[in-house]
Amino acid sequence: MTLAASPDRERVVRPKRARHLSEAMRCETAFRLILSECLEEVATNHEALSSGDPAALHQTRIALTRLKAAIAFYGPMVADSEWTRLKSELKWLSAHLGATRDLDVAIENSKGLPEERMLQTARTDAFDALREALQSDRYWQWFDGMWDWVGSGPWTTRQDPRAAQRRAVPVSVFHARRLARWHGKLCQKSRGLQGMGKNKRHRVRLASKRLRYAIEFSEGGLPPDEYASWRIILKHLRKGQQLLGELNDDEVRRGLLESVDAPAQRAHERKAKHQRVHERKRKSRLLRHAAAVYRKISS
Repeated sequence: MTLAASPDRERVVRPKRARHLSEAMRCETAFRLILSECLEEVATNHEALSSGDPAALHQTRIALTRLKAAIAFYGPMVADSEWTRLKSELKWLSAHLGATRDLDVAIENSKGLPEERMLQTARTDAFDALREALQSDRYWQWFDGMWDWVGSGPWTTRQDPRAAQRRAVPVSVFHARRLARWHGKLCQKSRGLQGMGKNKRHRVRLASKRLRYAIEFSEGGLPPDEYASWRIILKHLRKGQQLLGELNDDEVRRGLLESVDAPAQRAHERKAKHQRVHERKRKSRLLRHAAAVYRKISS
């Protein structure tokens, strides 16, 4: 593994390169291309993210979500002891990113309201912790370790026939089979969406993200007519993800307000019964629209 870098050392950012999947490409080649693209996006946004740019934070989180989706998509082919270790470190990093990003969204949805200042203070504290993480040796060990793993991790040298076969399967064959499986699972999970609790609904949202990114990864790797059908599902997934994301943002914001100043929030709620009625109506409307979208995805 590459040695940890000093936080003060200038990092060498690998140049971006176009990612082109083809139907006959081996799965191991496609996986490396997809993961390289995600890591390059993280590297590109690192400086702006460390300076506090909310857009860079958002793009970094997307890149890491795509990275995790790709690893889950290729599943057994890449699962090894090194990924188990790196996954644990990624969870640590994602917690810092998520805490700051949740506050950014909550602040955006609280413009002009009394709680905006409380959220801004909490955001400053969360970002200080994130910046410290981004400048740590632990972060650079994880980042360099990811590059090493993608290129030459244990998964690349397993010699048993099944492992070698998985690496050599053409993209068109593997992606078609895997997309169909993920689509079927999402259809099952999304049944009864309007009556779901927030935890089950959150799992539907995560499964939607993963399927969306998997479809996007598959461009060029499937025959054009086959991919055209997935593009229709992709359009519905984006809409469904948006609706479920708005519901999630509302719930996260309520939780953040309670955590940063619980007494003030309770007093505010007692004075704003009409606001709670508005929130219930909004939730019902978003769920109704989301349920309609997921019926289209399942049809």
